[in-house]
Amino acid sequence: MGERIKISPLSGFPEWNPAVRRTELRMLDAIRQGFELHGFLPIETPAVERMEVLTAKGGIQRQIYSLRKPGEGGEETGDLGLHFDLTVPLARYVAQRAQDLTFPFRRYQMQKVWRGERAQRGRFREFYQCDVDIIGSGALDPMYDAEVASVIASVFRRLGLSEFTIRLSNRKVLSAVLSRWGIEGEDVQGYLRLVDKHGSRGAAAVTEALQGEGNAPPPLVELTGRLLDASNLDAAESLLRDQGVDASGVTELRDVEQAALRLGVAREEIEVDLAIARGLDYYTGTVYETFLRGREEWGSVCSGGRYDDLAGYFTDRPLPGVGVSIGLTRLLDLLVQNELIPVESPSPTQVLVAIQDRTYLEYCLRIAATLRSAGISTEVYMQPRRLGDQLSYASSLGVPWVAIVGASEAEEESITLRNLGTGQQEAVPLDQLVPRVSGN
Repeated sequence: MGERIKISPLSGFPEWNPAVRRTELRMLDAIRQGFELHGFLPIETPAVERMEVLTAKGGIQRQIYSLRKPGEGGEETGDLGLHFDLTVPLARYVAQRAQDLTFPFRRYQMQKVWRGERAQRGRFREFYQCDVDIIGSGALDPMYDAEVASVIASVFRRLGLSEFTIRLSNRKVLSAVLSRWGIEGEDVQGYLRLVDKHGSRGAAAVTEALQGEGNAPPPLVELTGRLLDASNLDAAESLLRDQGVDASGVTELRDVEQAALRLGVAREEIEVDLAIARGLDYYTGTVYETFLRGREEWGSVCSGGRYDDLAGYFTDRPLPGVGVSIGLTRLLDLLVQNELIPVESPSPTQVLVAIQDRTYLEYCLRIAATLRSAGISTEVYMQPRRLGDQLSYASSLGVPWVAIVGASEAEEESITLRNLGTGQQEAVPLDQLVPRVSGN
């Protein structure tokens, strides 16, 4: 044999131990259940897309992992790449299948994505995204924006993360302010990105950035600061009307907030924050950022918003939509590292059948079959080891019960059942084993 290959972790590509992976699966199940509770349909798109699809909107080309495939004559072509989010694949999927879909199209998608960015703590190159979107054909009622807020609340409760706040805004509000001073088109996005970048530090930080980096007119800077400091939507609306600014964005925002409350979002779970602008260009209305209370320094753990046209690069058919995305891998890592969620035991096994004498192997296998037929996860320790080793094995994997079998148990059709949590054990007839383990 040649020299052994040196192995080391790949930076930015998580590889969880079994306990954390089982916790991740539990979270994926909770998110899926929350999405399906609201009637969303599952889809899955290939990990690979054509490069021209992935780069249609520009801006992230350098982060795309490109693939090569054999071409004619043995040549290679680099026209494929791994998807970096689930929005671009959704746009392609809907544009390609628009004639066959039922609109509004309510879709959820939970898949890994890949980005070739610099790996650092809490930021990964390979990670799960969990997306939910509602896509309309031609038009989509703003009340769907409220439903997305209720989906966020439902999912986070199911994850056991009850201390969260959905911060809500509407891009039309700040866009109307900018329009009042003649700022339109691409220039609007630059201003909104400044607000988004500095908004978490308060109105003063935003106005300072607008004056400096944005070189904005003083009246615009002053109005923006007063707007972000407004105590409520009524005050914000009055301020805009006094300045001759279109306040329809405030009206829409108020309607969405009230509808979200009627859909079951608790008052303390949602708040209006006009500094939430989202940095991506395609958002046009409602925007969301979700924070865990007391952990705001983590940033938003679920974000998204309303967009006027999902698939304009792929079809002439107007496809407005609204949706949010949870970066599950980052969230899981933060929760586990800070011990904020219970981590699963490494093994799903509930009962380990320990064999003291292989003469009674057949009886042990029957015990396992009985437990498994009742839906109880069971493992048989097949290796010839002493009982102490088998008990240590079960304990290291967090298995709660060990069914011990020897000559007397086999002859009496019973089991010695040990609770590894308490150390207590008892003789249990085989026909009573299932109810004893399941607690029924």
